[in-house]
Amino acid sequence: MEYAVVTGVSSGIGKAIARRFLKEGLYVFGSVRREKDALDLEREYPENFHKLIFDTTDFPAVDKAVEEVHEIIGEKGLDVLVNNAGVAKYGPIQHVPIEELRQQYEVNVFAPVYLTQKLLPLLGATHQSKKKGKVIQISSTAGVMTRPMLGPYSSSKHAVEGLYDALRRELMIYGVDVVLIEPGPIKTEIWGKAKSKDNPYKGTDYENIFAQLDSAVDEIERIGLPVTAVSDKVWKAYKSSSPKARYIVAPKKLMFIMAMYILPARMLDKIFYKDLKKLVNK
Repeated sequence: MEYAVVTGVSSGIGKAIARRFLKEGLYVFGSVRREKDALDLEREYPENFHKLIFDTTDFPAVDKAVEEVHEIIGEKGLDVLVNNAGVAKYGPIQHVPIEELRQQYEVNVFAPVYLTQKLLPLLGATHQSKKKGKVIQISSTAGVMTRPMLGPYSSSKHAVEGLYDALRRELMIYGVDVVLIEPGPIKTEIWGKAKSKDNPYKGTDYENIFAQLDSAVDEIERIGLPVTAVSDKVWKAYKSSSPKARYIVAPKKLMFIMAMYILPARMLDKIFYKDLKKLVNK
């Protein structure tokens, strides 16, 4: 039996990843914040799915969940950890409240790092262990290329990219691999949850820009790939004996590669500026 821990399996990408692993015969520990959010997977896979109820930012609750995992799998060890749980916040860095920025980092950066640290011994990050597990971190194309107004989310994913690059290189001494998955536009609930019911930037020069962002979210949902595109890539990375360090999952992938790694920053500035001007003048 192979064992996986997947965070944020209540919906979207996390649920698709958990379902793919379960379909392939793995035993999956899936984290949710509320017991009812795990009902679907429990009904579908009563023998192979085990819910873990905790908020990823509640470290004492995380510790209890890790103990629960250890009690069940014992010395067999963990084959893969998929850090998926996250939130998305957007707004102009000039005015975004520091508490909101801090909360973005608590969920997207500190929480996955803490859980990873706690599970690494089970994944084989000790010289005594024969286990060679994998850590798969869900990042974003926004972790390489930053759009205006997406600074809070994008910067958190930039931090994730740097931290998990370091971790991958450090864990080579144990044979434990680390892979980054970088989704672009995906049909998932994360951006719908980010929609604001009011405009916190009224009275600033970004008021009209922010007011148009919900329509941009609608466009992401329209053109986005299905969540299974991400779960398929996660499965590929898990099964590969020599996976890439990172995988981009996006429509028009070549366009994203150009923007992320090839086009000069000042050229991207001009492209984004044109878009901003259109929003300002609407």
